Amino acid sequence: MAIFKDKLGSDNYHTEVRPIKNQNNVLRVYVEFQIVAIVKVDELSQSFTSNGFVYFIWTDEMVAWDPNNYSGQILIHPLPEDIWRPRVVLRNTLGDRDIFDDNKAPVFVTCLGQVNWVPGSLFPASCELDMTSYPFDTQTCAIRLVAMSVSSDEMQFYSQPGAKVGKDFFTSNGEWELIDSSTVISNLSAGGTNLSSVDFHLVLRRRPYFLLLNIVLPVVFLSFLNILVFSIPVESGEKVGYGITVLLALSVFMSIISGMLPRSSTLPRVTIYLFILLAISVLTVVDSIIIVYIYHKEEKEEKHLKAKKGFQTIFTKIKHLHRAVAPLESANKIPPKLQLVPNNPDKVLRTQTSFAVSSVPDPPTYKENQDYTGDNFNRNKYKLIGKYVDLVSFILFFLLWLSVTVAFMIDIAF
Repeated sequence: MAIFKDKLGSDNYHTEVRPIKNQNNVLRVYVEFQIVAIVKVDELSQSFTSNGFVYFIWTDEMVAWDPNNYSGQILIHPLPEDIWRPRVVLRNTLGDRDIFDDNKAPVFVTCLGQVNWVPGSLFPASCELDMTSYPFDTQTCAIRLVAMSVSSDEMQFYSQPGAKVGKDFFTSNGEWELIDSSTVISNLSAGGTNLSSVDFHLVLRRRPYFLLLNIVLPVVFLSFLNILVFSIPVESGEKVGYGITVLLALSVFMSIISGMLPRSSTLPRVTIYLFILLAISVLTVVDSIIIVYIYHKEEKEEKHLKAKKGFQTIFTKIKHLHRAVAPLESANKIPPKLQLVPNNPDKVLRTQTSFAVSSVPDPPTYKENQDYTGDNFNRNKYKLIGKYVDLVSFILFFLLWLSVTVAFMIDIAF
């Protein structure tokens, strides 16, 4: 208690004044960041939230004491509000700037005047995310701290050369992997005053396995199933139905995973890839409909020719029947010359009628199974065309699907 009264409670100590005897000197404050966890990386709001604490170490010349005068006491733990502290704010914050304003952080003061202040907090910082390589992307986010209470001529941050972010208390994240870090000390000009600033850069790499197994691969497999529509024969009647079913399943699945994809101004390559697969699936359905139409075009022509030939047959029979009946009608009219002949008029009439009937040709006979479409090649030409189109479409769409998939894999690999 004597130390607190003599050193911190005296009129010689003021928390508003830098704790050095020569105010012309620069107070050097050592800074180090210890990360505890990566809380959240939000692609939509372009933000990064982490949990950690910062070591601030400086020498307070006003509180140094001789342990022999205080029963060998070499360490005290004053309240943060009882000593001088730099006012540090988070420059790229998305919330409160004064993240160390709770006055609950531990403070350690040694007899040599060395002060260790270790405040901790959540750091909601803005982070510009490049989503081009999603979900195989690597992001660099920074926690930018700046001392607002004094200028860089009065206080200066410093750290060890090549210092990195400490991971002694780090808990790994399921989605992100911390692969590298760095500490950068700089001066920030604000309103004509230079302020000391420290940036802690964190290099994060996304773990793609969950997204790859739950988003990319199911869509790839569904799009490949749609290409197999060309292996289904038209005679089964399931060709178009199968293609539409797979297309609907692909559309529903993509509508579900669209909520999992990032919404950013930068269009991810995986989004372009999935859209191309959806377009390929639509084209396969359209091509299948055209193949089915070509395959059944012959049947329509055969029905048309049969109907036309049947009409011609009926018309020809009616025509021949009319020719056969016409002489009988004309025979009922007795010519004037025959009326003048008194001898045996019935014989004359029978002779003339038999001659007229015998002069009418017999109607032609028609075969039931007459070939209306020509030779066998012409009968099956549309079916052969449909089969060839089916085979060519399968090869072309498979090569297109394979080339797009391989190009996407090579692009994300390099």
